[in-house]
Amino acid sequence: MTANRAYHLKVQAQGRVVVPSDVRAELGVKEGDELILLKEARGYRLTSRRQLAAELQGSLKKTGDAANRDLTQELLDDRRAEASKKGW
Repeated sequence: MTANRAYHLKVQAQGRVVVPSDVRAELGVKEGDELILLKEARGYRLTSRRQLAAELQGSLKKTGDAANRDLTQELLDDRRAEASKKGW
């Protein structure tokens, strides 16, 4: 689906909305699949779990100073030091 394409959807009984077949095909969803409706600054966005996971993949990649540090180990060391000070 291109950014400049608009779909006019009608809300049916119990709040149901039919997602057009070409949109379902592009999202890669089939009957029974779950979609995610995201609230964003400029409105709402409908996406699939697969597409959201693909977008988020690598977004937590360590950069800068953190790239050469083991942040998990640092956190564990801090917690152990705190526990030791408290006599745990």
